[in-house]
Amino acid sequence: MKQKFSDHRDGLKRRLALVTLYASFSCLVQADPVVSEMNYDRETLLLASLGDLQNNQMSGAVSKLKTLLEQQPDFRLAQLIYADLMAAQGAPLSAVGNNGKSDSKTLQGLISEARARISVSASKPEPGTIPDSLLKMSPEQEHVIVIDLKNSRLYLFSNQNGVPELIRDYYVSYGRGGVDKRKRGDLKTPLGVYFTTGRLKDEQLPPRYGTGALPINYPNAWDTRLGNTGSGIWVHGSPKDTFSRPPKASEGCLSLSNNHFTELDGIVDFNATPVLIGTEFKWLERSAWQAKQASLQDVVEQWRDDWQSLDADSYLTHYASSFNSGDMDYSQFVEHKRRVNGNKSFIDVELENLSIYQHPDKPGMFIATFQQNYSSDNYSGSSQKRQYWIQENDQWKIAYEGKPHRGKP
Repeated sequence: MKQKFSDHRDGLKRRLALVTLYASFSCLVQADPVVSEMNYDRETLLLASLGDLQNNQMSGAVSKLKTLLEQQPDFRLAQLIYADLMAAQGAPLSAVGNNGKSDSKTLQGLISEARARISVSASKPEPGTIPDSLLKMSPEQEHVIVIDLKNSRLYLFSNQNGVPELIRDYYVSYGRGGVDKRKRGDLKTPLGVYFTTGRLKDEQLPPRYGTGALPINYPNAWDTRLGNTGSGIWVHGSPKDTFSRPPKASEGCLSLSNNHFTELDGIVDFNATPVLIGTEFKWLERSAWQAKQASLQDVVEQWRDDWQSLDADSYLTHYASSFNSGDMDYSQFVEHKRRVNGNKSFIDVELENLSIYQHPDKPGMFIATFQQNYSSDNYSGSSQKRQYWIQENDQWKIAYEGKPHRGKP
């Protein structure tokens, strides 16, 4: 008798949680009265079913969820909602999902997933707008990945003659320790500007990583400077026995459903695709984006011009007092540059494939990467360079420059 009472109480708690969830988001879900279930993707079907619930269209919600589960039987969130609707209609729970026996942690994870999926309806960017951190794609960068952890959303942009165009967006989960990774084992996802470094196939990975992985260069040069530790931060699929995961479910990686990862993997270049990870993205209209892009590009161009001028004082004003290349601090760098540049009769610097990305959560930092073609009266050479610019006394200054840092796989 005690067990039956406990099961009944847990069932009521579960149903109360789902009813609360529906009520909380009814104003965010836009119902579509004309639905062709077979033409909807998984997430759209889920949201459309909740839209039906908003309009008290129980049969429509049940029909869409049934179609969704036929397409994706391991979609646990859909299982839970469908089971709840069956219970509300007096049908037995035994036919669906976990039969209402989700433990509290699992239930809260599923509700968090629903919140994340539905909240994007309220925060969806306006068509044609661009994240303020995505400032300049180089001609060689065909795509940029933007991951908004606040909304558990991955946005994929293509490079349309220098203008980013949004072509895909996916639900994504991240580290169960939260965000802003600092040390090995904290189970957090890093924030900042990163780049893909390769590709791991599913046969190289345990089943929990799904259909493959794209490692990113955490720790990057700035992480290393800050003393941040850890490695193995990847964009990857989901465990092969489930369609998707709660928002905070990984050990620090970014996890997509396997069909979405496979699609993403088939589009992006697995080497050096930028990955911007943050919680504070702002979306700009085209004109405001162009003005901001031009402003920061001018900062980099002025540095180049002052280097070419042979005026060491002007050139060195572009470097922060906290500058450190890993090999030289500011005073050592100043001494070195004065000695080297003082022997030149001319310096010519060309920048190719310039990209500029601002740290999503630190607007006082941007990262410039380019191919540097240098020539003088006694030396010429070409190399990849990456600079971390910070604001010092309201002026943009270089705090680090060196070769692009690949991080650890």
